[in-house]
Amino acid sequence: MTVRKRIFISNLVMLVILIMLVLLLCFYIVRVFVSTYITNDINSVSIPTSSDKSVSVFELQIVFDSMISMGEESPFSPEEHSDYEKIDAYLKGTDTMAYILVDSNTVYLTGAQSADEIYKYAVKTNSSIENQQGTLFYSNESSFMYATTFLSGEKEITIMMFNNQLGTSGFKIDNSKYWDDAGATISRTVRSIAIMGGIVIVIVNFLLIIAVSNSIIGPLNKLKEATKMVAEGKFDFELDYTGADELTDVIASFDDMRTKLLESTEQQRRQEENRKEMIAGISHDLRTPLTSIKGYVSGLIDGIAESPERRQQYLTIIYNTACDLDKMVDELFLYSKLDMEKVPFDFIIMDINEYLLSCSEEFHFTYGKQNIVVTYTNLCKEPIYVSLDPDQFARVLINIADNSAKYKVNEVGSLHITLYSEDEDFVSISLKDDGNGVDKQFAEKIFDSFYRNDPARTNPVKGSGLGLSIAKQIVLSHGGQIRAETNIGEGMNMIITLPRLNNPEK
Repeated sequence: MTVRKRIFISNLVMLVILIMLVLLLCFYIVRVFVSTYITNDINSVSIPTSSDKSVSVFELQIVFDSMISMGEESPFSPEEHSDYEKIDAYLKGTDTMAYILVDSNTVYLTGAQSADEIYKYAVKTNSSIENQQGTLFYSNESSFMYATTFLSGEKEITIMMFNNQLGTSGFKIDNSKYWDDAGATISRTVRSIAIMGGIVIVIVNFLLIIAVSNSIIGPLNKLKEATKMVAEGKFDFELDYTGADELTDVIASFDDMRTKLLESTEQQRRQEENRKEMIAGISHDLRTPLTSIKGYVSGLIDGIAESPERRQQYLTIIYNTACDLDKMVDELFLYSKLDMEKVPFDFIIMDINEYLLSCSEEFHFTYGKQNIVVTYTNLCKEPIYVSLDPDQFARVLINIADNSAKYKVNEVGSLHITLYSEDEDFVSISLKDDGNGVDKQFAEKIFDSFYRNDPARTNPVKGSGLGLSIAKQIVLSHGGQIRAETNIGEGMNMIITLPRLNNPEK
């Protein structure tokens, strides 16, 4: 889940909880108000304490209505009625006098010794009760009286209720106690729901914050530790995190950067080692011919070469050694330019068979003087075109042929060039000699700069060790690959692979 989605869901949850809380609050306010102050339900009447005997007319009306229901439903045993305890407790708690007569027999009585006694109190308040017919109601600022007589089946039921502890004589619409009770009840309900809702919101919000924070801070802590390790130059570690959010992409990008930095560091280390070897190689390979030149020049100065023939021999050696130095410097300069990609290439689309055939004929003449027999075989049945720089690629072939000539073990050596294609996208060139070869574990090392199969470097006339390094750089610039198949006593087989053009432009 994305971070944006997590934040959206957490906010949505909080919004839903707030809406539910508001709806719940409205529901309870309406329910409490309706059930308590609109419906005449005895359960909505509160039992006053001993210190508060004043009651509202509205509550007395509810109690009287409940007494009528009790008389109808349980005329001879009102104590079995479901509202009996509530009615009895309220009447006694408010010092209200009341009775229920069924066929002139008292079935319920409270507040006096007899029904007649209650009747006498009522008559004093309102003389019209003596001639009552149906239902009689009377109320003033200090007293309330309700009396009724009705038939329930064949039974005549008479109910009277008298109270002189009223706090107000008004009805529901202007009954202050009624509204005070309503306001207090609603206030308690709102306060309770607000407190509970606030607690719920705080808890849910806390849990959401922890959940969202952990899902974000956890990966960020891993990223922080990884950044610290990278800053310390430590790249050899794995940043493990799986998820389906934006942080996964960030961590994956960081880990990719770490991998590239590790590869770059390893490459820099190898380049530094190669540079050190290069400096050591240059120092040694330049010192040896320079020492030779100095020795022969010193011999000429000291007059050791007395005869003209001897002096000519010394001068020839000095010249040849200087030429070797010049060639070494040229190779070093070319290698540096190739390494910095400063050598210009002039690529031409050509038939590789025709190119190799021309080169092999030239090699046959050139290396024949060094007792190297050069042969060429084309195993491709159709013309194969490649894009190459003829002059630069010729240097590759010459450097390989020079190595074959330098390291031949027999008086007459051989170099066989073969053109073949095992893949429709590439063409291969094999240059195999019959020299001594090198151990196959060093097959890749021979392309390193200044590497020679002569660790002591005791034979400087055999080159600078840059020939195959230059050849590799040129082949790579052509989009190809070069490798060596060799072993001691089996000769050297250099294989160059170049991309072929299936539909060359004419």
